[in-house]
Amino acid sequence: MDADGDGLPAKQLCMVIDAARVRAMQDVRVPEDYLLRTYRPGDEANLASTLQAVGFRSFGREAVLEYLEDADRRAGSAVVAFEGRIVASTFASRMSSDRVSPVTGKPGEPRREGVLDYVATHPDHQGRGLGRATCTAVSRYLVGKGCEVVSLLTDDWRLPAIHLYLSMGFEQVMNREDMPGRWAGVLHELERHGHAHA
Repeated sequence: MDADGDGLPAKQLCMVIDAARVRAMQDVRVPEDYLLRTYRPGDEANLASTLQAVGFRSFGREAVLEYLEDADRRAGSAVVAFEGRIVASTFASRMSSDRVSPVTGKPGEPRREGVLDYVATHPDHQGRGLGRATCTAVSRYLVGKGCEVVSLLTDDWRLPAIHLYLSMGFEQVMNREDMPGRWAGVLHELERHGHAHA
């Protein structure tokens, strides 16, 4: 994206949910023939294929292995397998004190903010609740590790994903001057496509 009106580089939209709302989330069952589980060694090529299919083009097998060097990303992962292939995924990260929180714009308190990373469902398997299942599992993992909030970053054009996040209870974060206008545009597009929001 180009720089926005205030001269700053455009940034992704941010959404957040607090721990109490995560604890209140309904259980999500995946359809028969699908298996919700954590990452296992050997999943890398299938993960890379699904990530690439949804637009994360730089994720080859080696990039997946490097990304999964972080213990939270391995233990806090949620993937969905279908006929032995990974067709959906979400990963856990936690803020460390040297990063700036996308929610507050301030350095993160060590290990207090969880982040959903690389939410992906292969196009051939969308519309089956797999994203909801993986996001719920990872959010619960993060809250179980003591995170008070769970955040995520997304792009304005990812309307199905934003609809999912809103329906799960994630809230919009107005962390820059351009955000109210951008969010208004996103919500208008959701309504135009028949996705009501609260």
